[in-house]
Order: sequence, then structure tokens, then C-alpha cells
Amino acid sequence: MTSKTEKKESEPQEKPRRSKTAGPLPQETVVHLMKSGTEFLLAMDTILPKNIMTPEAKVHYKNIKKETLLLFRTIIDDQLKETEGKEEASAPRLRKIDLE
Repeated sequence: MTSKTEKKESEPQEKPRRSKTAGPLPQETVVHLMKSGTEFLLAMDTILPKNIMTPEAKVHYKNIKKETLLLFRTIIDDQLKETEGKEEASAPRLRKIDLE
């Protein structure tokens, strides 16, 4: 008798996960990054208003906000490239059929 954690040989195996450097990120990862980054920026605005930040903190905050937005842009561009590639690849090819 096999335990529940053991897989039978006839059962299909899980798909291997992509490596960290292989192409665009999975959709759920992208969504998580976007939400967490946005929440972080909103929290910083709420917790530490700019009028009480030191000049050095303002420079760092401006830089982190810019880098976060650039990260979002890069992720979105990668997702768009993947989507456009899938649409082009999935287009059916025409073929000639001879009728007698």
C-alpha cells in the first residue's frame, strides 16, 4: 500500500518550474509584485509624509519610487512581448486542398 504523499508511476508528473532567468515571470508573480510595490509606495506616503522627511530621505524616496515604476514598466513590457508572441504563433496557417 502506498502513502498519500507517494506518486504512482502512471500519474502525470508536474510541469517543471521555469528558472529565474528564463523569460517573463508567471502571471501570479507579476500580479503580486505590482500589488506589493504599489502598496509599499502608498504606505510610505501615509506613514512618512514628505513634509517631515529629511532632504536625504526625500532623495532616497524619490529614487525608490522611480525604480519601482521602472520595474513595473519592464514587467509589463515583458508580459506584452509574451502575449504578442503567443498571438502570432497561434495563428492558423492556410493550406491548399485539392478537390477532385
